[in-house]
Amino acid sequence: MPPLTLALIAAISVFLLGNLCRVVKAMLMPVHLRWDLYPIPKGPRDRQRYGGSYFEETEWWTKPIDTGLGGEVAFMLKEVFLLRGVFENFRALWVWSLLLHWGLYVYMVSAATAVAVSALGAHLVFERTLLLNAAFAECVDACTLGGIGSLGLLATRIFNSRLKGFTTRATVFNLSLLAAIFGTGLIALFHPNRGMLIALAEIVAGRHATGAYSSATVCHFALVAFFLVYFPFTHMTHMYMKYFTWHGVRWDDLPARFDEGGRRAIAKNLARRVFWRAPHIHEAADQSWAAVVSSSGQLGKTEHD
Repeated sequence: MPPLTLALIAAISVFLLGNLCRVVKAMLMPVHLRWDLYPIPKGPRDRQRYGGSYFEETEWWTKPIDTGLGGEVAFMLKEVFLLRGVFENFRALWVWSLLLHWGLYVYMVSAATAVAVSALGAHLVFERTLLLNAAFAECVDACTLGGIGSLGLLATRIFNSRLKGFTTRATVFNLSLLAAIFGTGLIALFHPNRGMLIALAEIVAGRHATGAYSSATVCHFALVAFFLVYFPFTHMTHMYMKYFTWHGVRWDDLPARFDEGGRRAIAKNLARRVFWRAPHIHEAADQSWAAVVSSSGQLGKTEHD
């Protein structure tokens, strides 16, 4: 098996395992504190518009709570594909960020198309050329959009006075890496001998190359392999961690009485022991949190003073 194939297989394995570990770790974290941040994309649309909640209802605890996912899904789709939050809060970053994200989306679609063509092989006698041409056009668009977006973001973060103070070296490195991936990909696509998509098809099919790949192609796949290994250990995992921070924390307004899982999580936390004490928690050490919160939790005025 060619070294390039081995490198990509190893990188994909680390990518999947690393992201799985991140997800499992997030799922095993203790129950969150309620934020009470509104508007929450749940309930009637007219209530969402002005930021209301079911607390407006008299005796809300006796009525069913609207917890439908329709509003959440609509909000997330706007955020994923239109980056609404960036548009509303920092317009100068929006265009470049949108181009970068759409470059990544289209790149994944083009790679999936090329992989499907190679995997299906003989079953695509007539469609093969058409799909490969589509994958080529998609990849050109992806590398162009992503390259412009990453370079635009890099320049904005370096030269914009509002961003200079908290633009870290890791951010600069990440954007430079993405720009290099898109740049080498665009060069490799137009190389006359063993273009990037042909190389990818051969790798998926497990065939050895009959000729040397171009240096741009090798460089591109080496950068992609590095990115896959690097990705699970960076903040770029926000692409899926937003489920936990938005759906699981920011928008979780379901009362515990209607949430069996939430009740069990709270009961588990209340059973945890307290190993510290402070003026505002009277003799808390070596007690459970249930005992602490059920007591007055205060020292006498004289002792506190």
